Amino acid sequence: MTPSRSSLPTLLELQGLDSRLLTTVNRARSLQSSESVAALLRRRAQAIAASRDLDAAKAEAETAVVAAETKVAEIQSRIERDEKRLNAGGTSKDLLGIQHQIESLTAQRAVAEEEQLAAMDNAEEVAADRERKLPLLRAADAEARAAVAERDAELAALKTEHERLTGERARMAAAFPDAGLLARYDEHRTARGGGRIAVARYEDGTCGACGTRLSPADAAALEATPESAIPQCPECAAMLLL
Repeated sequence: MTPSRSSLPTLLELQGLDSRLLTTVNRARSLQSSESVAALLRRRAQAIAASRDLDAAKAEAETAVVAAETKVAEIQSRIERDEKRLNAGGTSKDLLGIQHQIESLTAQRAVAEEEQLAAMDNAEEVAADRERKLPLLRAADAEARAAVAERDAELAALKTEHERLTGERARMAAAFPDAGLLARYDEHRTARGGGRIAVARYEDGTCGACGTRLSPADAAALEATPESAIPQCPECAAMLLL
């Protein structure tokens, strides 16, 4: 066998290494563009926005309760002040005016108390709604965080594996005895966007690169390849180890 053909088994090992490298790259790309993770992150963003809306609604309802309580307290204070004036005595006209004022304030207090009760009821409903929804929102957040953590852990492992394989590939390429054959291999492997199988085994009349089963004539021609040449698949042009 010529030196080039004797190097094919080593080149086949290099092809296996390059295939593993490509697998790590493709897997990393797949993880980085994962629609399932993206969907969970969108759901998490929606959950965070919904949680903020619930917090805002709760704060607004509580503010309304405080405002209603303050209004009732202010009216009650005015009533108590006028009652003191009424009890202090005065002219009939003044006392009648104070009495009318107390009656008007009492009516206002009744309305304000109804508003206070409505505000308190609303605050309770808002708080209850928030308590019902928060667990679901927290679950969406936790699920997204877990998915991202899992993805990032796998990406880190892929990076480590890629670095290891890259180093191993560099050592194999540096030690490869036939620079011309290696260049030919790399040219074929990286053609048409890369990722092609440039060298494979030929077994049972079938190309291990493209899977084509050769016709009897093609198989005979391939098997008759001179020792001074590298056998190639007539379909995909991959170098074949007979």
